Amino acid sequence: MAKIALVLSGGGAKGAFQAAAEKYAREEKGYKWDIIAGVSVGALNAGMLAMGKYDRLQEMWETISNDKVYTGKLNLWAVVKMVFGAKSALGNGPLKRLIDEEFDPSLMDPNVVTVGAVSLMTGKYHQFQPSQPEFKDAVLASTAIPILWAPVKLPPPYGDTVDGGVRNVSPLGDVLGDDPDEVVIINCNPRKPEKREKPLGNILDIGRRSLDIAVNEIFATDIREFLRINRNVKEAEAAGVTLHHEDGRPYKYFEYKLIEPEEHLGDSIDFSQEATQKRLKAGRKRAEEVLG
Repeated sequence: MAKIALVLSGGGAKGAFQAAAEKYAREEKGYKWDIIAGVSVGALNAGMLAMGKYDRLQEMWETISNDKVYTGKLNLWAVVKMVFGAKSALGNGPLKRLIDEEFDPSLMDPNVVTVGAVSLMTGKYHQFQPSQPEFKDAVLASTAIPILWAPVKLPPPYGDTVDGGVRNVSPLGDVLGDDPDEVVIINCNPRKPEKREKPLGNILDIGRRSLDIAVNEIFATDIREFLRINRNVKEAEAAGVTLHHEDGRPYKYFEYKLIEPEEHLGDSIDFSQEATQKRLKAGRKRAEEVLG
């Protein structure tokens, strides 16, 4: 049987798009995931899928709201707190409780699911599997968008750890080493950054906007490089040539499906049902267009 990998990118509240697209792929097109890798909100979705909690994942998105994810508001008081030493503008206590209640690593196959987070101590992107005792904290860390949420302290050598999307928005590299026959990539954002019409209001707006642009470019570069190498490998094979990595391993052409929204889906911390329902509909629609 073909080995199929699912890659789930970051995107905060726009993870609803991802959940709906994955549901269509699995329920309507018969996809079964042998490997799942996720960062940020993709780590949350990946964990629920790895446990087989399909209905519960949909229920969570159908009933999500801001207060079920975080505390606080992005206002002047948040700026004042950060000036006086606060590590973040918002609190993620509700999200931590959600992960503690829903996640049971013993229900996950460690050979199937991987989540990624970035250590501020090592500066590196690290992979975490359910067999590791810090796995649930690593999932929380993977969602910890800098400035918005405080880093999550993990045991050495990781220390303070944040959103995996800081270095690896779409964890393609986490699945390609397992040599899948097909890769399904579900991104939460278009590859072009959103244009802003209104001027930025304060330091939080500037920080968030700068991070959004940087993260968007990381993803666009990763996907562009993947597609370029894939295309070169296919053209070389057609000419009877095999391309090799520096260590001598031959490059492989990967069948892939890339599902991403055609337009921007709003604020990444807007978990209102109005915004969520729009994203759920967009995810299913786009999956239908890509997968048939």
